[in-house]
Amino acid sequence: MALSEPGLRAMRLNAIRYGAQDILLYELVPLDGQPLAAVEAGAHLDLHLPAGLIRQYSLITPLCNAERYVVGVKHEASGRGGSRWLHEQARVGQVIEVSEPRNHFPLAAGEAPVCLVAGGIGITPIYSMLRALQQAGRSVHLHYWSRSPEHALFQRELAADPLVTLHHAVANSSDAGVVELLRGLPADTQVYACGPAPMLDQMEAEGQLGSRLHVERFSSDGPVLAEGAFTVALARSGREYLIPPGETILNVLVEAGEDVLYSCEQGVCGACEVKVLDGKPVHGDTVYSADEHARRCTMMICCSSSASPRLLLDI
Repeated sequence: MALSEPGLRAMRLNAIRYGAQDILLYELVPLDGQPLAAVEAGAHLDLHLPAGLIRQYSLITPLCNAERYVVGVKHEASGRGGSRWLHEQARVGQVIEVSEPRNHFPLAAGEAPVCLVAGGIGITPIYSMLRALQQAGRSVHLHYWSRSPEHALFQRELAADPLVTLHHAVANSSDAGVVELLRGLPADTQVYACGPAPMLDQMEAEGQLGSRLHVERFSSDGPVLAEGAFTVALARSGREYLIPPGETILNVLVEAGEDVLYSCEQGVCGACEVKVLDGKPVHGDTVYSADEHARRCTMMICCSSSASPRLLLDI
């Protein structure tokens, strides 16, 4: 099943405000009046929208408190429908079911200097990180690429901040500037980045930062599908399922009636993460790197497959 109803919370769309060109800010308040959980920079919510759409949006944590959550959404005309509904049909007063916040893009503790890199709507988690790091007294600088000042969220506020450099460039022309930026950083700098896929691809291709580079992607390249069949065994029930070529583990388990959590089905939200007890998974998500999955002994069953004939999962 999708994230179970007991794990959801009904929230009213209390306000819709202009953020920048093509970006709106959505304020959500709980219907039950009970305090909301505190959230840290990098956290996101699942919004359960009409027609079965479930979409993930980063919380703008400096605007959040015990009474409200705020997310920023860019209108993506060619997207999968979530942003179109929010921009074109959502109205103040409507009730939306919302998941508990999750954070797969947290700031690491420490005193190392931090470089924040944002592109477009990727500023939403990065802005939260900037304010959290400033409040903690950490050394930080933000580089924010947008198409124009009109497209930059929090443009006036950030333009007045000496710890922020604003860049305006047409699509993909920011990539070279980002690479130059990375090459000039001190060796101990931690880098957090969120933005368009070409920008993040360029950053990861540099390779020099290693584990000091932390990225969050809003989309993946799609599921990794095995060319041959493999078996998935569920450790808790003992049941086993054959995963045919071109099929995902999640689809097979859901069709069989297994009670598994999932949300985005795109490998970006982390809801379907499960422990791998035996076997060699092939990872297709953007939540964790292969090395991070190896340390955690996990996989995302919505988009990953197997390099071994059999996987034993803690389900």
